[in-house]
Amino acid sequence: MSATRIPDRRRAMIGVGALFQFAIAVVFMTVFRFPKVMIAIFGVMIAVGAAFSVWMKGKPFAPPAAQRPLSHPTLFRILTLGIAMCTVALFAIVLFGFVIFINNWNDWHRYEGQPYHRSDFVVTHTYYQRGNKGAVDAYASGMVDGSREWMGLRPYLQTVPRSQAELDQRVPAGTSIPIYLFPEMKGRSRVRVYEVTPTAEGYHRAAINALNRSLEGLIIIGILIFVLSRSRKMCFAETDSTVQALAASQGS
Repeated sequence: MSATRIPDRRRAMIGVGALFQFAIAVVFMTVFRFPKVMIAIFGVMIAVGAAFSVWMKGKPFAPPAAQRPLSHPTLFRILTLGIAMCTVALFAIVLFGFVIFINNWNDWHRYEGQPYHRSDFVVTHTYYQRGNKGAVDAYASGMVDGSREWMGLRPYLQTVPRSQAELDQRVPAGTSIPIYLFPEMKGRSRVRVYEVTPTAEGYHRAAINALNRSLEGLIIIGILIFVLSRSRKMCFAETDSTVQALAASQGS
């Protein structure tokens, strides 16, 4: 096997891997009815990652820049720390942004097209539960249009109560809460707190806002990482005269 065929095989393997990743992403995002623009964005990201991998594989190996002395070691450490923090922020934006987006996206499709009408939920009893991991659930039973219904109170309360007594104080029996009733749904999903924006549209807006803000954050963090990386290169001695001067100063 000739040496020229090795890079070609690596490029082919990278290309096949990128196509496989794109196929999996398209199937997953189509099943969960992601917007087409997000599928396109993921495709572009996979293509850019594959192109970068091909470019890195094609670069000849060079000794690390650590062979050159640092002209600004303190600044180098600060910039390195900044890059590390930006990288953590990058992954955090991807993780939390995706979770917020997919939750609202699924809720939008759950309520999309469902019939509903405006009504009032009259509280008869509230329930406060604390899970094993510290998660708090607050909900209530009550009457809607003469029928017994159940309702989650977290959207109505805005803040999490600390005890059953506080919950009873904030939502006493007889409290009337304006709601949307979805008669064809089940459980607590039937009752949603009334807002000017209808439930399905509200979830759709929240999903799009999460997507837009995540993309804006990724762009900003990406620019910061690029600027910090370029600035860090300036911390190395670049000319032979500078290297000799630094070596002489260290020797003295």
